[in-house]
Amino acid sequence: MNFSPEPITDCPQIEDPLASRAPPFVAGCDYNNRQILGGVHKLSPGVYCGGLDVKNNAKVTLSPGIYIMNGGPLTVSQGASLEGDYVGFYFRGQSAILDLGVDSTISLSAPKDGALAGILFFEDPGSPPMRRFSVSSDNARKLLGTIYLPKASFYVDANKPVADLSAYTVVVARQIELSAGPNLVLNANYGSTDVPVPKGVGPIGADVNLSQ
Repeated sequence: MNFSPEPITDCPQIEDPLASRAPPFVAGCDYNNRQILGGVHKLSPGVYCGGLDVKNNAKVTLSPGIYIMNGGPLTVSQGASLEGDYVGFYFRGQSAILDLGVDSTISLSAPKDGALAGILFFEDPGSPPMRRFSVSSDNARKLLGTIYLPKASFYVDANKPVADLSAYTVVVARQIELSAGPNLVLNANYGSTDVPVPKGVGPIGADVNLSQ
């Protein structure tokens, strides 16, 4: 496995830098077991009980806001696309995970204000440990914001660059897994976007560090 630049290893363990960040409020269900099976659609923020499944070459655009996956996963597969600017996802409940399939197209940026300002994916801190949030997409070049998975494994097994067109991508996870020849790009051009960097992460130095 190759890293560029070469990381500094054996760094001391650090506390979760976003542990004090409050999750968004979850109200009643706005949608139940929502599936998008083909066609062109525009979705609105809300509570997606049972999750959101996008497939069969569907093209989905997300309006700005917070999308709560309550008790179910966010899955994109079978040639479908999911895009949206200023959107954040909150994953609540044991079955609420992320699965972006190899043939999906993904382009997302985090909110610039509100409860998830600067956070693209936010896992409920009370979730069970070591669930897998997967990015297998060969066209997920924009994941702008912070990926906050305090209990989970962030698993990337795409064959093409992931997040390389993002101004910045921050990953805070229990574990990061890279498999099958992935190319995960963590840019740090914080000043080139209006998506804020959450307090506790971001421009703290010029070196790459791996910490337990």
